[in-house]
Amino acid sequence: MKIINIVCSGDLHQTISFQRLEELPSASYRYDPKQYHGAYILISGGKVTLYRSGKYIIYGLKSLDQIDGAFEEFLSIISSIIDCAAASDPLSVPKVQNIVGMEDFGVPINLSRFVIAEGMEQVEYEPEQFPGVVYRGERGTALLFSSGKVIFPGFKDVETMEAFAADLKEKVDRI
Repeated sequence: MKIINIVCSGDLHQTISFQRLEELPSASYRYDPKQYHGAYILISGGKVTLYRSGKYIIYGLKSLDQIDGAFEEFLSIISSIIDCAAASDPLSVPKVQNIVGMEDFGVPINLSRFVIAEGMEQVEYEPEQFPGVVYRGERGTALLFSSGKVIFPGFKDVETMEAFAADLKEKVDRI
């Protein structure tokens, strides 16, 4: 299983003055209020969207091991414009909201046969609209493609995603 994206979020428990963003190095952030109301803080492993409320979203990470480092890098970039004591509160640390994984099952998937075998309650397939099957299982969702590649969006932990992938692989192999 290859992790494509991890999204986590948190709250710095303070209001952020976006007028002070100009105090940061220009290469470390993007802010255009005409485009979006949040500011983008650029970190080495991804990006952070920061809101005036102090809430933030870290995304683009490829490993759970990157979360702590990404958060520390984010804090170090904005440390001159925030109250670091409030931001170091244990409640400020990011919590995983979404993990997206990808697996190559190694065999082509006959999507029409999969739809017939699984029934319409758990499957969406409109090839004119989207080239894959959306499968909604009991433990998660998957996007299956005829190439054998499968995307697993919306998981909170890797173990659940891997178990769901293994169960789905067995279904595909039976078809």
